[in-house]
Formats: sequence, C-alpha cells, structure tokens
Amino acid sequence: MDPVLSAPCDDAEMKTIIQRISDGVRLDKKQRYQLHCGFHLFDGAHISFRGDQMYINGRVTFAVIPMVSVLTLLSSKKNRRGWNMSKLLTAIACMRTDAIETLEIRRLPRRLIGLHRIRESLDKPIASSMLSWVEWMAEEELEPPKHLLMNPLGVWSRDVRQRLSTPIGTKFENRLKEAFSHHPTGLEELATYPWTRRWLVYSQPNQFQNARTLPFEIVGGKLKFVVRSKNNTSRKTTVPDEPAVWAYLLSLAYSPLKSSASNLLYALQHNWTDSKHESHQIPAPLRRSIQFLREVIDSNSDRVFVHDECMLVIGRMGHFYEVKVGKGAHRAPFVIRAIDSLEPRRTTPLCIHEGSFHTTVPLGDTIVSVILSLVDDVKTSGKIDSLREHIASRSPLGFPTALTEKHLPFLHDSTVKQFEQIMNQHASSIRWLPRDQSVGELGEQHNMMHLFRRNIAFNRRRWQRDDVGPNHKSRCDVLVEHAVAANSTMPHPQFIEMWHKSLKDGPLEEEPEMHHFFHHFGRERNHWVQLQHQRQRQIAIVENLPVGDIRNGERRFCEIFPRIWEALFLHPIGSTFRLGVLDGDDVTFEHCHLSMTVRSPQERRIIRRFAVLLGFVENGTQDQKTVFVRRDHAKQTARRNLSLHLDSAQSSLGVPDAPPWHWHFSEVMQTPQKPGNFRSELQQDLRDVNRRLPQHK
Repeated sequence: MDPVLSAPCDDAEMKTIIQRISDGVRLDKKQRYQLHCGFHLFDGAHISFRGDQMYINGRVTFAVIPMVSVLTLLSSKKNRRGWNMSKLLTAIACMRTDAIETLEIRRLPRRLIGLHRIRESLDKPIASSMLSWVEWMAEEELEPPKHLLMNPLGVWSRDVRQRLSTPIGTKFENRLKEAFSHHPTGLEELATYPWTRRWLVYSQPNQFQNARTLPFEIVGGKLKFVVRSKNNTSRKTTVPDEPAVWAYLLSLAYSPLKSSASNLLYALQHNWTDSKHESHQIPAPLRRSIQFLREVIDSNSDRVFVHDECMLVIGRMGHFYEVKVGKGAHRAPFVIRAIDSLEPRRTTPLCIHEGSFHTTVPLGDTIVSVILSLVDDVKTSGKIDSLREHIASRSPLGFPTALTEKHLPFLHDSTVKQFEQIMNQHASSIRWLPRDQSVGELGEQHNMMHLFRRNIAFNRRRWQRDDVGPNHKSRCDVLVEHAVAANSTMPHPQFIEMWHKSLKDGPLEEEPEMHHFFHHFGRERNHWVQLQHQRQRQIAIVENLPVGDIRNGERRFCEIFPRIWEALFLHPIGSTFRLGVLDGDDVTFEHCHLSMTVRSPQERRIIRRFAVLLGFVENGTQDQKTVFVRRDHAKQTARRNLSLHLDSAQSSLGVPDAPPWHWHFSEVMQTPQKPGNFRSELQQDLRDVNRRLPQHK
C-alpha cells in the first residue's frame, strides 16, 4: 500500500524542488507554497515544510531534518510503498541530541556541589533524543489514560531532561536509570519499538571510556552516516534513501550505549568500507615488543596484573599504580594513575617523565619500561621528582596518613631505609612515617614547607570527603586495620580483587587536576551564575525524591494539582478541606485520602484560587491549618479563570515552550448531592515524606 495519498506537485516539479534545495538555490513563491501544502498520508498525518523545518500535523518538529533526503524518500513511490512514513519521519525529526544541557562546571562551591558529580556522559546525546521522541509520541500519538486529558509521559520526559541538566550530586547514568524506573503509565505502549524495551532495562555503560562519534550528520540537506575509512579517519557517506535502511539505523541509534544494538552501530561505523575480508599483519617490531611485555608480566605475576586494557603494578612499599595505554601527559602513549583507595575508587594522575615525549621505540617496549620503573618505584624515585613526592606524601594503599609503630612490621626495613637515603639526598623526609622514624628537621632551609604540605594534604582529604562523608573509611583501610589487629599478612589479594571489580563495574570519573581551577575560574564562575539563574526559574524540587517522581517538576503541576482540582469539585456543599499555613504543611480533604505537601506560598495561592472558583470559603483555623468549607456551586467562569491563573504561574515556573498546564485540568462538573466513590488516584498519599509510592503513577 502506498502511504502517500496526495503530493503537493507531480514528480517532475518535486525533482526540481529537490535539486534547487540541494544546490542551495532559493525556491520561488510557488515552490514554497507547494512545500507548505505538503503530503497527506494514509494514516491521516499531514507532512509539510516551511523554510528548513518540517511540520507534522501543523506542529514543528524538534530537530533539524535532512530536507533533500526526506523529500526524495517521500516522492519515491517505489521506496515508500508499504512503510509507515509518519512514524519513520517522527523518529528522524526527534534526533535532538542537545536537549539535555548539562553545564560543564569543573569547580563549584562545595555547598552547591562536590567533586566527581558533573561529567559528560556518553549516553547524554542518546538519552536526549530518546526523551524528545517520548515527549512527541506522548503528546501526538498516544491516547491519554482514563480520567486524564493528556498523556503524562510528555511532562515526565521534560522533567527528566530538566533534572538531568541540573547537577544534584549523583552520576548521570544513575539518575537516568532511576528515571526509567519511575515512569508514568503509558511507556509500555511504546514497547513495540525495540529501543524502548532496551531503555526500560537500562544500566550504566562501563565498556567504553572515549566518546563515540555521533552516527548522523546533515550535509547539504542530505542524511550522512559518519564512518571510519581505511586510513583511520572519519568520513561521511550518504545514507541510501530507502526506508528499510533508515528504520534499521534509527533503531540502533536510539538504543542505549551499553546495548548490543548500539555496539552493532559502532561496528557498522568502523567497518562500513570493508567490502571483503583483509588480513592485517602486525609489524614484526611491534609483535616482538608485545611478546616481551607478556614475558615481563608473567615474570612478575605477584606484582603485575592485567584487566582488559588496564594493568595494575604494586610498588615495593605497597603503593598501587594503574597503567593504561592512551594519550598521557607530554604526548606519552600511556596513562599512569596512583590508586589512593578502592571502594570507593579514587586515583591521582601521575607523570613519570618531563618534557615532550618523543620515541620510536615500539609500544610494548615503552610499557615494559614503565612497568619495571613502577615495580621498583623506590629506586626510580631517585630520578623522578613526581614519583618521589608521591611516595613520600602518600602512605601505602590502605594505611593511615600517619603510621604508628604497629604498622612498621608490615614494611621492609631495607626498602624504607633505601627510600630515606633518597629523601635525605633531596633534603626532604617521608611524611607518613612516625616522628622518630622520619628524618629530623633540616633547619632553616625548611622555612614553612611543613605547614604548606600539611595544608595541601588537608585540602586534598577535604575534597575527597565531599562525596562519601567525613567519617567514611574505604574498604582498603578497614582490611588493613583488621590485618594489623590480627598480626596477619597484608590483604593484597583482596585489594587486587577489588581493583578488578572496580573496572568491571565501570570506573568513576577521575579527579580533575588542581591547576584546572586556576585556568578556568573566570569562565566557570559565569557558568555558576548561569546555574543560579537556571535554578531560580525552576520549580522547587525535593532532591531526595527519585528522578521522574510525580511530586517534582512539571508532573507536580500537571498531575497532582489536577487531582486536587478534581477532588475539590467532587466534594458536595458543606464539605471541608484543610490547607497548611506554613511551607511544608499538608493539604487534606474530608471525603478522600488525597494529601500533598505544600512547598511554597505560590502553591498555596494556587490552591486558594481553586477553592474560590469552586465555591469554598474560609471557616477559621484548626491545628495551624486553614479550614475551607464549600458554601456554593462553582462559578460559571471557573474554567476560564483557572486557565488564566495557571498561565500566569507557568510563565514564572514552567519550562519554556511547554504545552499549557491548564490542558491537563478537567472541565467543571455539576456539584454532587452527596460524596461519591473517588477513584484510586484521588486516594493517594503524595506527601514528600512518603517514599512508598506505587511505580508508574
């Protein structure tokens, strides 16, 4: 069946329009009118175009579309036959990857946000497109549930995008997973689309650490697919104007990063040009260097461990180092991070060479030199200042910042003495040893350096405590305490197991270097001001409620307040309800169990306005709550005045360009003679203190 019932012009004229758009030539008045008239589809949809925007049933789509490719697809009778073009075009028109605007703030006052709480997630652009598509489908395609005028999925998707754009202290992926666990009724109706099922079982990605290239770009009005060429560079190839190809690529592009569908899309990007299998030979020098690396790892099997692309090296005094092939400091082909703790995982970047890195040595030989240097880190520290400073200032993994006599038996005396000699040569001392074991004061040359180092260590510990609390001990610290108390061996096997687990579960984002703060302070302060302005315009939220919860964001005004409105006009004359006079008090009703926490004077004014429009009057106070009693029927202009009042509230609280809140409120019904049966949604306890809300409500 042909999905297009009527086209704005014949095939020859449409080809002329497509060619002029492709060539960048301005369309004449008649051609613009023809595109504005658009295509009428078999399912009742109307597709029209104005400028470079597409309209579906009179509503402009979210994202920029490939105009040439879309018109070519719609005008091809052979290719479009048998396909639901409105659903296909909706998917391509909702690929809005920038709808979640996470601020790139490296540093903020600790009263607002702690370390490790903002980072760019690899799932951010995909989640942005997915939530935009859900919003469109909820408002344009899905039928609203019973007793509702609009599907709440649209409001939920906007709320989730807003919460994901606000730094509230948890990782992006965890908040996103929480949101899909608290979606309203209706998302299951979209489970016929394969990517929806993948998002409903969403979990945090842990396989990839580098951002992937977005698969689609629009060049000259045509849809391009970004692929990798044989010389390891990106290029853009035209996507065939066939609905089957579009549908398949879109189903992969809308899927979460961790899903097998997204992995398949990534593989397609990297293997698009490989028409036949070609064997790739590893150069002999590189092959020999990798074999040498394997031999070194095997010969130090008690000190060097491998997990995927990461290697763990244990130093002579118990310091742990993580080595990974990648872009390191000074263009080095490796990255070294000293492990400060596990569970929670914290690391510190470490550079063991100075100046620009230039080498023609094969990669395997380079990594071997790094591993051997870290295995004998004490000897290497005599030549490398950064490594020496790290060992002198940081105690071995799991040990306290200041060791006592009972910790010394767990360290080799010869190793400690060798490192003390190295520190003496550089007029310094080991700062985590007991006082009588460390090098004495070195006279006036120290000046105030011991205070300077103390302050640096204090600040470092304070920033690390922001995420886990001041009294939190890592699992490594606890294991070492138990080993010392039992006079047993060091728990290095447990440390190694924890390290493997930390990489398997996905490492946390690493701590930014301190000098970033000074280089970016002025620019980031402007972002802070932007964040404050953004928060002032947002609806007041309770942070400890789940992301997507009905009691936060727009859902509060589009689902809970309509219930309050409905509960009020279902109460007969003579009924009462109580409204708290202070922020944090509740609103309760006589004939139903619906209750809600009133958070602000503005919310209190809205409920008071509801009461006046529906014939309620104040009748004194009781238990610090204002009592309202219904004395009259609803005003004839109640619905119109409600719309005006909600529009005023939405202008100061709502999301820009969001549909009017009053669309979610039902029409005023005739005042009942006696209390009736209230539906289950009007019997819920929606106070902020109640954490046991049923899901999907």
